[in-house]
Amino acid sequence: MKQKVLVNLNVTCDPPYSVGRWSKTLEDKAKRLEEWCRDFEEFLRDHRSQDPVSLNVEREYQDQCSLCGREWEEDADGPLCCNEAQGEWDKQRDGVAA
Repeated sequence: MKQKVLVNLNVTCDPPYSVGRWSKTLEDKAKRLEEWCRDFEEFLRDHRSQDPVSLNVEREYQDQCSLCGREWEEDADGPLCCNEAQGEWDKQRDGVAA
């Protein structure tokens, strides 16, 4: 039936607040952040010391049907992804009601 599946991974790095602090528009802030990213990438390529770098792995999960693998969707009448999931849901509902 419904299962939580890891579907994507991203590595993120939060720049110092000061990078886009004085930007007047979001586009200006985006340009400053892109410039900071290029500088940071160059720094990492050239830097040989063991200075700490704070990076995060972000996991993205999705509820999926264990029977058909599609994204899990349901309404008051049960799952919408496949007949097998609907049958399982009906069995569980009938078992609880009995």
